[in-house]
Amino acid sequence: MDNDLWGHLFFGREILQGGQLPTHNLYSYTAPDYRWINHEWLAEIIFYWPYQAFGSTGLILLKVALGAGVVWMLDRIVRERVSSPFVRAVTLVWTMAILSPGFNVRPQIFTYLFFSILLFFFYRYESGRTRILYWVPLLIVVWVNLHGGFVAGLGAFVLFTVWTTIAAGRDGKGAGLNKTTIFIPVVLSLFSLVLNPFGLDLLPFLWKDLLLNRPITEWQPIFFLDFSFFEFKLAALFVLLFSLRGENLRRWDFILAVLAALLAFRYQRHTPLFGIVAAPFLAQAVQQVYLWIQTRVREWLLVMLLLAGCFYQIIWIGRIHLEHRFQIVVNPLDYPTQAADFLLQNRIQGNMAVPFDWGEYFIWKFYPSVRVSIDGRYTTAYPVEVIEDHWDWMEGKKGWRRLLERYPTEIAITNRKHPVTALLRKDPQWVYIYSDPVAFIFVRNTASNEQLLTRFREKQLLLPQPPSIYFPG
Repeated sequence: MDNDLWGHLFFGREILQGGQLPTHNLYSYTAPDYRWINHEWLAEIIFYWPYQAFGSTGLILLKVALGAGVVWMLDRIVRERVSSPFVRAVTLVWTMAILSPGFNVRPQIFTYLFFSILLFFFYRYESGRTRILYWVPLLIVVWVNLHGGFVAGLGAFVLFTVWTTIAAGRDGKGAGLNKTTIFIPVVLSLFSLVLNPFGLDLLPFLWKDLLLNRPITEWQPIFFLDFSFFEFKLAALFVLLFSLRGENLRRWDFILAVLAALLAFRYQRHTPLFGIVAAPFLAQAVQQVYLWIQTRVREWLLVMLLLAGCFYQIIWIGRIHLEHRFQIVVNPLDYPTQAADFLLQNRIQGNMAVPFDWGEYFIWKFYPSVRVSIDGRYTTAYPVEVIEDHWDWMEGKKGWRRLLERYPTEIAITNRKHPVTALLRKDPQWVYIYSDPVAFIFVRNTASNEQLLTRFREKQLLLPQPPSIYFPG
């Protein structure tokens, strides 16, 4: 599951109950006056509705529905390139394998669906339904309020428009190009970008945010010489090798696939976008391989192998969901569920320094009695200097004390694996009061915490209850 899911649900609930968007970072004590540009507000509301009605089962059903929408749109695109149901099935299974690492319950899944729809519009335009592009501005209006990935969609639209115009002039079809049905939707799409709660401020924020270097796993590059992201790497190789001949090199979607592959190698989180763009080229490559194999292997055997693979995936995934009654699992060895229950049992409150990955979990659990030092909203809700102080603190670097000295921190919860845990255990200003296989809890040694510390010394603090393994934990 995604670390930010607690936050998305909490903020969706806050928006619905408050009837407005919080404009500042109310949930943190390190940046309470910092302007919060929540560009995912609509996705958070949509997430909260099924959760409110059906619990985490509703979130799983929503994810499945959005995934089915992506598969359906890609199948409509792929069937224009290949006719074989077998080839289409292999292509879609392969594509979903590329998407699966990033297909969690998070706002990005709306981008995957909307990006698929956008490409479908482009292919329909090429087939003669030119007025279909007038739907793009409406798509952008919704997209811009769901997730910042609308930037990828807008970039694809500009590339499609420029490339189509240049190709029409190069092939002598410029006079036949209906400029109204392609340029007016582009202009309307650009104007629709301001139809969000932050107006024009959203665009410079996203531009600045995209250029930041993040020490987060999904923003790290993909290494060439290992077996990580194997489905993605193999697909990129197939698309390249089987597109070197023919007209593909002169098409806008091939250029878009190359750009998406380069971005994916630079940032892991972009692999799903490559999978979506590359699907029609991947289908053509699979078809060529299929035709070659077909002359050597009986077709029924290939079909049986594909069905066996599909049934294996369905049974494997289905078994996991049935075992857990279609609920999202919170692994107590990955998240501080026991430490959180310890805080609840003993009514420990105050400003809490937390690791980056756990911030939104503690907001969900404790706000407003506890305010956190940071959470997964990152630069949308925190200035860069606060973020840097946190990395130094967690990693135990030379300036690790800045986080505790600059901001009024009363409690510190640390990941057992982080170097700061050992440093705090040696620090006389902090008292270690609890630990488990995942987390440590420290309290500042001050007069305001004397009552709590006395209870700790007299062994009056209550132990946590056995943690639940199901969301929200």
